[in-house]
Amino acid sequence: MIGLMDCNNFFVSCERLFRPDLINKPVAVLSSNDGCIVARSQEVKDLGIPMGIPYFKVADFCKEKNITLFSSNFELYRDISKRVMSALKDGCDVCEIYSIDEAFFNIDSNVKKDEVLKIKTNITQKTGIPVSIGISSTKTLAKIANNAAKKGEGIQVLKEKDRKAFLENIKCGSVWGIGRQTSACLQREDISLVSEFLSCEQSYIKNLLGVVGERLYFELSGTPVFMVGKQTDQTQESYTSSRSFAEVTHERSVLMSALSNHVTTLAEKLRKSKSVASSISILVRGSRFGSYSHRPANIRSVLPIPTSDTVLLIKEISELLDKIYDGEIPYKKAGVTLSGIKPEELIQNSLFDKKNNEPNKKTISYLLDEINNNNGNGSLRFAVTLGKNSWKEKKELKSSDYTTSWSEIPRVKAT
Repeated sequence: MIGLMDCNNFFVSCERLFRPDLINKPVAVLSSNDGCIVARSQEVKDLGIPMGIPYFKVADFCKEKNITLFSSNFELYRDISKRVMSALKDGCDVCEIYSIDEAFFNIDSNVKKDEVLKIKTNITQKTGIPVSIGISSTKTLAKIANNAAKKGEGIQVLKEKDRKAFLENIKCGSVWGIGRQTSACLQREDISLVSEFLSCEQSYIKNLLGVVGERLYFELSGTPVFMVGKQTDQTQESYTSSRSFAEVTHERSVLMSALSNHVTTLAEKLRKSKSVASSISILVRGSRFGSYSHRPANIRSVLPIPTSDTVLLIKEISELLDKIYDGEIPYKKAGVTLSGIKPEELIQNSLFDKKNNEPNKKTISYLLDEINNNNGNGSLRFAVTLGKNSWKEKKELKSSDYTTSWSEIPRVKAT
């Protein structure tokens, strides 16, 4: 059997951890630059505010209904996510992290509801985050079971004997893996319910939707196609960090500060996974208004030697920026992508690269990581990254970094 653990209203739940006075009250979290609503408590959903709506459209309504708003605090959310996943692994041997608030796991086919409740209770007791767990024979069915669990007591075990009846009135458009175009295609064939989808011949679904549709057919029929794999530190193909500015800028120094901050974060991630990048690309995009969107915004280069060295990557960024920077453009966004990620042990050393021929020598970047790990993130930084105030996001309602910064740790008074 396959289980899916999903955190309930995750961003909101993270904020409520340190604001228990907001439990059972309407709470919403805003996107970068406080632009859109990206997370809602159930109370906000009940008020009819849709996901992704621009905040300015509902600002007056939020004030009228006393909705508490937070700017997104991804440092906090990522840290709480790690704790949730660690607590989940206490109750299962194989766990595959699917997103920041979801994970699939394997569980015995004869599992009882009380055993699932123990896993759920353990997570909530250790982290304070409410979760829902759905269990069935495939990932797709586990996702459907999880959706049902959210509407009930937080646990749904869907056995094979109950599968057909359970799927009877579920709409195809609500199924994981069926997007808007696929749903429209099925509608044209008068297929709107999962039961109608499964009543078709397998060959018909394959001709209609291709291999992807056939795999979905198997999954909904109870035959697993997508197995649960162990979560590992397997190297990704690329790492990206980008952000829009609260205000436009024409200054190269501001762009360089933003790009250097992005690459510093990505380089640290590379070193943690013992990986290196083979190429780097930068994005500096102007405002969408006017003719600036047609100006060159991207440039890429292949690194002579794959690296995770922050110093070398910042130098490369500076050279790339010189090639596309235009002082007339009001820049609104900057980002960095590191590609061709490979394990560092697979990289062949260069005969002329003394640094790579001294494996026991600590580079400046590794020393920087060690100092920041011991004294707090950002304790020691490259000077080029210090101009953050001129390009940082608009986060007027951001909560404290309660779990990752000693200076922002919650304080209570003993009486």
